[in-house]
Amino acid sequence: MADGSAPVKVSQNDLRELRRVFDFLSDFAPKSKLRRELKPKQERRAKIATFLAHQESVKIVDETGAELPLAVVTLEDRRLEEECAALAVRIGEIDAKPDTVKRVHARDLMMALEFLGKHTNKKEVEDMLWEVDEDIDGAVSWTEFELMFRRNIQDKTGLEPCQLFSVVQFLMYDKDFTGKVSLDETMHMLYNRYGKDRLEAEMKALFGESVTSDGNAELSFLNYLSAVKARATAVAGAAPTTAAAPAAAAAAGAGAGASPSAPAAASSRESSSSRRIFASSAKSRPLTRCVCARSPPRNLLCS
Repeated sequence: MADGSAPVKVSQNDLRELRRVFDFLSDFAPKSKLRRELKPKQERRAKIATFLAHQESVKIVDETGAELPLAVVTLEDRRLEEECAALAVRIGEIDAKPDTVKRVHARDLMMALEFLGKHTNKKEVEDMLWEVDEDIDGAVSWTEFELMFRRNIQDKTGLEPCQLFSVVQFLMYDKDFTGKVSLDETMHMLYNRYGKDRLEAEMKALFGESVTSDGNAELSFLNYLSAVKARATAVAGAAPTTAAAPAAAAAAGAGAGASPSAPAAASSRESSSSRRIFASSAKSRPLTRCVCARSPPRNLLCS
């Protein structure tokens, strides 16, 4: 960890949660489109179910507001049931793709961030993926996803690119993907990762004093990013600033999703770019993605 504590081991529970998040993010865009089609049909069926249970007090109407008779409502319910089942099958087919095919693309990540309340543009999201895209195919595979997580959770320098990690870490806390994380959801994972001794400090770093005063405290994604930034600032301010480690001091806290300084971020990208250079050469691609040939991506989610 960049705050000077011992690096955290990646547990089996971490990997299970990481897999859950990867499955959620991979092909998020096409799944989101299908879910948008599915939602109004499910809501209509719920209204029909209420009508069937309380016909004397509940009415079902069409688009013009005209009340529908029982026979028509029953036929509509059967049609909606078939349509909902067909959409659910299509979503399941996407989720059932093998790991060799599943990817998190820029469109997937952009729509997931919008779901979390964070608005970005395509270029910004592409930069986030570029930081961890080892084979430079424009998307993130499960192997790259896991590697990104391991590097960040075990980072002791604070130089590891952390933008995607910030998103993933929040979603790991968000057990039911509501876009908010509760005290209870977060506590169990942090206890497994840090143990009893560090649990309270880690919880207060995220939830502030509400961790003790309000048992129902919860965080949105934007609240989470603010908490991560505040923690990074506090750690950086307390870190030694000797000539031997100015970059590490400036980037302290990035292992928890905090922001490295521009020089530190550039150093990190330069150290990891050799892998991308090799991959580009192997694919006979021009090496324009080398960090030395372009400005470092804007660090949106770590600062």
